[in-house]
Amino acid sequence: MTRETTRRVATCLLALAITASLATSVAAVAEPRQEPANTSPPVTVYVSETLDISSVQMTGGGTIGTETTTFVDTADGHTFNVNPPSADFDDIEQGAYYAAKDGDERAELIVVEPRVTDLVLRNERGVNVTGDTVPPDDLEELRITARYTFEDADRLDVTADSPSGLDLAGNRRITSSGQTVVVEIGDVRRGTYTVTVEGSNVEAGTRTARVTVGGGATPPATATPTPTATPTATSTATPTATSTATPTTTPTATPAPTPTPTTTPTPTTGDGVGFGVTVTLLALVAATLLLWREN
Repeated sequence: MTRETTRRVATCLLALAITASLATSVAAVAEPRQEPANTSPPVTVYVSETLDISSVQMTGGGTIGTETTTFVDTADGHTFNVNPPSADFDDIEQGAYYAAKDGDERAELIVVEPRVTDLVLRNERGVNVTGDTVPPDDLEELRITARYTFEDADRLDVTADSPSGLDLAGNRRITSSGQTVVVEIGDVRRGTYTVTVEGSNVEAGTRTARVTVGGGATPPATATPTPTATPTATSTATPTATSTATPTTTPTATPAPTPTPTTTPTPTTGDGVGFGVTVTLLALVAATLLLWREN
């Protein structure tokens, strides 16, 4: 048989093994498994799972053991190394792998992508509200149902976040595919309720669903500090010039003119001829009168 034929056969076997792993009824676990329950090859492990594979049987005889082991993809030949007592399959591609130290190329491991195939939210009356918007009186509780492909390896941890971010689910867990858990809502708030289920150890197995409550009580808003307004500069009024009263000039009293005294006429003395004659005549008249009175 050629290498190419071997790879084609391995790919077909992988497809059949994955289909069988999904269809076969397996025992569910309440806690993440520490090692495979069945160690006969090929053993199914899940992407992102961490477990002890040291007791897994090799197709050529013996077990994988505790030494670091290289595994080779039977389809394209790419490889990865693990420490078997704590083999970490985080980011390992899905496929069939054989141990390089074995004497043949038959697969010891089948790495499978874990899937949560269904996540349904129902209210207290059993109505499917997944992805819907409902009034407050239609969501007194959430009934959460999940189906998943890795119940033989791990459980699902449940969270149910309210619009304010509070996890209402507490420590709710789903330990078998198709199981339902109930979460009480309590004080229903307007906004979106987000439900997530995730493997406790198989973290790649996860799914989220939401339901929105419209109307009803509004979740308490976080007060946003009101920015202090920067005071607008008050323009300084230009002082109006007060007109200074021009002092009224007090009129300076003009002293009343002092009357110029009338000059007492000074007897005019003169040497004119007319004046002398007059005096002489008056003297004669006066003398005549005196003589007349005496007689």
